[in-house]
Amino acid sequence: MLALSERARAVTGYTEEIKEELKAKGAHKVISLADLRLYECPLSYITEDTWEIIRMIRLMEHTGRLPLDGGWADQPYWFVEAYGIYLEESARWHSTEK
Repeated sequence: MLALSERARAVTGYTEEIKEELKAKGAHKVISLADLRLYECPLSYITEDTWEIIRMIRLMEHTGRLPLDGGWADQPYWFVEAYGIYLEESARWHSTEK
């Protein structure tokens, strides 16, 4: 890992400061997503908390059971919101596979 600053890890516009940092640390663009250019692996942005949420969602889908007893109204808001984001991203991913 290059220990880039937050501004240099994910770039939408280049300032002189960002250009100098990237050059000094020998950073190379890893991937571009629209106007966003990443200089570190995209997986480095996924925190342990995010991996835990992904595991919970996959377990829920596999078992057909929600994390807490009851229905969707009984689940924590963060989980309902995370599941909605997961569904949107999955649909977008599958729509680009064709």
